[in-house]
Amino acid sequence: MRVAIACCGLEHVHRGYESFSRELFSALSGHADVILFKGSGKRGPNEIVVPCLHRNFLQRFMNPLKAFYWEQVTFAIALIPLLILKKIDIVHYSEGNLGNALARFLPWTGSRVRLLQSNGGPLDPRAFRPEPFIHQVCKAGFDQAIECGIPSGRMHLIPYGIAEERFRATEAREIVRLRFGLPQDKFLILSLAALNREHKRLDYLIREVAALHDASMFLCMAGEPTSETRELEELAAALLPGCHTFITVPRDAIPELLATADLFVLTSLNEGFGMVLIEACSAGVPVVCHNSKHFQWVLGDAALYTDMAATGALTLAIQEATGQQEMLRRLSALGQERVDNCYSWKVLVPRYMEMYRSIAAV
Repeated sequence: MRVAIACCGLEHVHRGYESFSRELFSALSGHADVILFKGSGKRGPNEIVVPCLHRNFLQRFMNPLKAFYWEQVTFAIALIPLLILKKIDIVHYSEGNLGNALARFLPWTGSRVRLLQSNGGPLDPRAFRPEPFIHQVCKAGFDQAIECGIPSGRMHLIPYGIAEERFRATEAREIVRLRFGLPQDKFLILSLAALNREHKRLDYLIREVAALHDASMFLCMAGEPTSETRELEELAAALLPGCHTFITVPRDAIPELLATADLFVLTSLNEGFGMVLIEACSAGVPVVCHNSKHFQWVLGDAALYTDMAATGALTLAIQEATGQQEMLRRLSALGQERVDNCYSWKVLVPRYMEMYRSIAAV
């Protein structure tokens, strides 16, 4: 059984899909016959670069959504001969239009490659074509698909995984803070999210931290800039002068950045999964997030939940957390335990392998 992990944006885009593809390939290597097909970068062992039109180039001529669409389609067309040449049994992917193109064109070749789509978006279940099996990464996506009439036999519920050892601190916090230019004498609240208002709601985060009126608090917002970032910078300069920073760090620096934090906050009201929560827990950073069924399913009792839609709720949650050091220590320990028991690749690789075997047997 040979499995392909396919991701058209890998190496030139840095988001959840790309991170998952790289993590999954690394985790499966040595346990499965697996090949990584990616849209750019250098060719490594069992890694193949598939030529395609990159969205960053296409955005010069069309809007970002169309550019992403055509990146997926051109990647799929170039991928098909490679799937046949490499005798792939299952291709595992996340991008919806990539899968749609494969489902449309593969039958013309007579190939019996099985398609497996990870629903990390998440996608509306009505958007799924009938051909792929569906990898649901959370219970909310699975339940929604059942309500829409998708048979449970087409789906496999297995969460994203993490190499938890990468996130365990190896240096003193003071040293790491110095490296990032962060203050040594402040209670540091960290956000890891795209620097936007619409989804990640960093304007809410800024206002809630400012409402503490506490100069001992420092807010670090780390993420990729967006068209909304300048507005957020102006808001933070007005409400948190000298008590905040915006930074962008490479993916491999995230474990170090997490080691600087006293508290991790995610202010989005919904996520396809919320991998950043698992990363924070793995690093032993206490987490505050929105009080939703999804986030409770992800973290159980390993987080402090509050209604992020309500003005003042996060302010009160931070005040509660900072006033109870024992609670912070308990959340830190529970978070690492949750990761070790539920999201470690040591636990999940056998489940992924069983999923592939059951699909290959159909």
